[in-house]
Amino acid sequence: MTIQMLQCFEPGDHLWKMGGRFGGKLYDHHLIYKQRCADGHLIIENSFRARGVVEKCLSDNQLSVYKLYERPADSAACLAKAEAALVEKRRYSLLWYNCETFANDCTRGNGGSMQVRRATGHVALLSTAASSAVTSATVGLVTSTHKTVHVSDQGCFGLWKWLGYTHPVVKTVVVHHPAGIAAAAGAACGCCVWTVFAAFGRDAKKSRSRSKTTGGTPLSGESPF
Repeated sequence: MTIQMLQCFEPGDHLWKMGGRFGGKLYDHHLIYKQRCADGHLIIENSFRARGVVEKCLSDNQLSVYKLYERPADSAACLAKAEAALVEKRRYSLLWYNCETFANDCTRGNGGSMQVRRATGHVALLSTAASSAVTSATVGLVTSTHKTVHVSDQGCFGLWKWLGYTHPVVKTVVVHHPAGIAAAAGAACGCCVWTVFAAFGRDAKKSRSRSKTTGGTPLSGESPF
């Protein structure tokens, strides 16, 4: 019979799942797996809602949406660091100590968040492209100048022209605006770089875990046969 399977997670594993609104497109959630317990699975996470590091118990169904992000070289040290942060009641910070930063710090002793780096990269590239586009729209791609030229006087059946008489005429000359052209080119380049960044700046570990399907232990209460 077909049954739902859980991945074989080990104590200290760094897990992740797509989280948030809009189908999980805004952010991903990270945590540290501790151990199996009578009611499910104990995990330690840095929670935005709890505003700090907390320990929770997840059911099989709740854990089934998580994938393995990284397995630490020293699981005991990873768990010890997670439990120390729990005892210290480390506080949540969106930029400096979020769920991913906490999990990375426990797993390899080096905090940091790929999500924050991607978000700041998107903001920087968007700001660059938008400011260039605004400059281009404000300045314009072309500009006009007024020049006074002297043309032959056609009066008196061409007599004045023959005698060399002229009169001034103001003409409008349209030329390309160098600042506007440069700003438009900058906006186009910014959009191209932003597209490449969005397409290829993804977390390789998450891409690999999406493509893998691994077996594991069956959900509690279900027969493996």
